[in-house]
Amino acid sequence: EIFEEKEAELGAWPPLQKDHIIDHLLARSMVLDDASLEAHRGIICAMQLSNDLSLLPFCVPSFEECFLRNSFSQHIMVPSPPNEYQDSFIDEALRLKAFQISGLNVSHSSIEDLVSLGRSWGIDKSKILTQFLLFMYELGKDEVVEELANSSTRLIEIDPFLDGGVPIVCVRLNAAIIALKKARYRSVLAMLDADTCAWVKEQADLTENERDDSERIITRDEDGKLISLLNTHALILRIKRMSSVNRIDAYALSVMCETLLKAVDKTDNLL
Repeated sequence: EIFEEKEAELGAWPPLQKDHIIDHLLARSMVLDDASLEAHRGIICAMQLSNDLSLLPFCVPSFEECFLRNSFSQHIMVPSPPNEYQDSFIDEALRLKAFQISGLNVSHSSIEDLVSLGRSWGIDKSKILTQFLLFMYELGKDEVVEELANSSTRLIEIDPFLDGGVPIVCVRLNAAIIALKKARYRSVLAMLDADTCAWVKEQADLTENERDDSERIITRDEDGKLISLLNTHALILRIKRMSSVNRIDAYALSVMCETLLKAVDKTDNLL
């Protein structure tokens, strides 16, 4: 039709003929593949989030194809469901984000770039948010993340949060017990349930042995003081509220932490 209009306008002779090869190339150049656009967007997001891109080619199996001339019009596959490399990449980016965050509080906008990457890779926002909260607690940034956690209750994945939160609590409480033993506050230790103390130590040792130095759960702040027992107690209460059943471990941890809080208050805040 375009050629016929041009022919009529110009009065060209001999008549212009359609070139099917050119028509095909023009048609292909105008059709953008949605999956390809999403794959490219994911790669750009990933490159902005991390300096270590060694995992990126494994996150997008068709990584090299994304840099071909006609890649935007070709269908580029992204793993579905997400593969282990994508999970690892986002976890490392979330850990870095949590480490870099400072200030009084954080909001959803603080992790929007990671949520955007997750969307490209088929990872739910709830999973990203839950893991970010756990990393913040691991770093002892309870107060910074409190507002975000309170406003995101419905988005938090319960089972992963409980599975990650209980070890954090155990490591903190075990550090408090060690501090009490060093300070020789036998009267305080005598108030604690022996079975709970043994279980907390077992869980704390197991958690710390499974992690390398970059994944250690922080038990002391920059001034060398133990993470506040008030913050740890608040985390335990959050775990108890989120549990659909009366978890014995959450209840025992709550009793233990409350006992320590009362003892600390009477001994002039020894921790």
